Amino acid sequence: MAGINRALYEQRHLAKAGNPCIFLSHISVDKSSAIEIGNYITKRGDIDIYLDMNDEELQNAVRASDPAGVTEFIERGLSYSTHIMCLVSAATVGSWWVPYELGFAKNAGNHLSTLKLKGEIALPAFLQISEIILGTKTLNDFLTRVRQGLAKTAAVHTRTSTLISESAQPHPLDQYLNWNA
Repeated sequence: MAGINRALYEQRHLAKAGNPCIFLSHISVDKSSAIEIGNYITKRGDIDIYLDMNDEELQNAVRASDPAGVTEFIERGLSYSTHIMCLVSAATVGSWWVPYELGFAKNAGNHLSTLKLKGEIALPAFLQISEIILGTKTLNDFLTRVRQGLAKTAAVHTRTSTLISESAQPHPLDQYLNWNA
């Protein structure tokens, strides 16, 4: 069964107790990467995501320039999540919200990870406290561990059959991630 996007109001009631949920933290210029990575995650197993652009209440607070509302709805999205994955591009260092989301999630006990998007990217210090995912292969390893409840532990070598083979070319995330990392 595929995962769901818990940011969609009509899908929240479908969330199963025990399913992990990954909050995809990103800067708005990386929206297309976040969408594709979120689709990849949900199509490949019982892992849910929270993608903020699909949270209507959050987007209404953004349009209304309501910082208290934005903060409330981001924190609500983080409360739905067991993991937070920061999608990092060169633009991420200019974000005000990404460090806030990571700090809030860390204090709440969520597992932190950083997924480096394509390109030369120097990780800011606030991201060096998380598990670093360098590309498609390590993302697949991470998702397998999340699915098995072993995130942030030694790599599990057995793959879940729903993940696209590491040798598949072209891979659906080639535009966004390095392959061999």
